[in-house]
Formats: sequence, structure tokens, C-alpha cells
Amino acid sequence: MAMCKSVRGLLLAGLAFQAMAQNSGEEVRPELKGYIQLNTVTRLFILAGFNNEQDTHSWRGNFGLHFDFALKPIFRRELGARQDVFEKRFLSFLAGYRYITSLGNGPPYLEHRWLVEMTSRFPTPGKLVLIDRSRGEMRFISSRSFSTRYRNKLQVERDLGLGGLRFTPYAYGELYYDTRYDRWNRKQYAIGARFQVSRQFLPEIYFLRQNDRTTNPPTVNTFGVTFSLYF
Repeated sequence: MAMCKSVRGLLLAGLAFQAMAQNSGEEVRPELKGYIQLNTVTRLFILAGFNNEQDTHSWRGNFGLHFDFALKPIFRRELGARQDVFEKRFLSFLAGYRYITSLGNGPPYLEHRWLVEMTSRFPTPGKLVLIDRSRGEMRFISSRSFSTRYRNKLQVERDLGLGGLRFTPYAYGELYYDTRYDRWNRKQYAIGARFQVSRQFLPEIYFLRQNDRTTNPPTVNTFGVTFSLYF
């Protein structure tokens, strides 16, 4: 009897795992980011990103041009030791444009996206930094009606050192509200780390899991690699 129960349990677990695999997709997302410092409070942010959907073997490009503006810290300077000058600021703003298009033989897609965002940083006990980012997006998607989207991301990170290596592990969760569906339709969770190779070069790796009932598949697992250059 015990053997039968164990076999049934293994079969049910296998079926559940197979169902989860059928309802999830895999993506690879390489990105290149360039930051050009214009003055002490303003910089230009250039993005070239790509994501490869393993299930459809298609690529999509994400190209952007943004302006970053940060307020100088006046009363609180706990973030002053951070390497990136914008990570020293408690409040920063960004405005920009994204051109998102399908590449190669994948399903056709074209989007013009305008976005604005505000990011707040708060030092906490244990040398942790809590980051709250709010983003609004105006989306012009080909063959679809105009829509807007609100995104809120809460992230925690900490600078660490191991010998001569400096790196910053982090974790975050993000929620999406899309006016096409009039509801909070998407959530993302990610863990990753940035590595301080030099003042001009900062590579990053992360794993991201996305849940969205309005897409097919509803769950996507993404492995990302980002290279950031500072000028």
C-alpha cells in the first residue's frame, strides 16, 4: 500500500512538473547600456537590448535614448561612497523613448514607447539600500490602440567586497498595471549581481521570472546579461 501511494505521488508530481513546463517559456536577454555624463546632475542613457524567445526561436530588439536627472544630496550623505554618481542620489528622474521591434523571422512587432520614471533610494540598517522605482509608459503598438502602463519596482541591494572584487547582489519584485486590461496583470521577480570591474565597465547577470495571465505562455524565465559602460 505504501509503495502504491509513493508511486502515485511521484506520478502526480511528474504530471504537475510537466504542466508547469508546458505553461512556461525561456528567454535570453543580452543588453548593452551606455551612460554619458553631461554634468554633475544630468546624463544621457543609451540602451540596446535583445531578447530571444527559446520557444519561437525569435528575437526582439529594444533600443532607447533617455535623459537622467538626479538631485544632489543635501542633508543625508549615507550613499556617498557608492561608485556610480547617480547611485549616490536619493532621488532621480528619467525620461526617454524606446523603439521596440521584431528581428529576423519572428512574429512582426513594432512599438514606440515614451516613458518617465522616478527612483528613490533609502539606506537601511545592515548597509542595505532600498530602491523604489515608479514608471509610467505611453505605448503606441502597431495595429493596436494606444495604451498606458504603470510599473512599480521595489529592490533591495548591498555592496560587498571579496578580496579585490567589488560586487552588488540584489533582488526585486515589480508589478504592472496595463490599461488594455484595466488590471494589475503582470508581476516579475529577479535576483542578480553587478560587478565593479572598473569605473567605466560594470557587467551584470540576473535571473528573472515573469507571471502574466494575459500572455502565452503565462510564465517566462529569463536569464539576462548586461554590460554597462560609463563615459
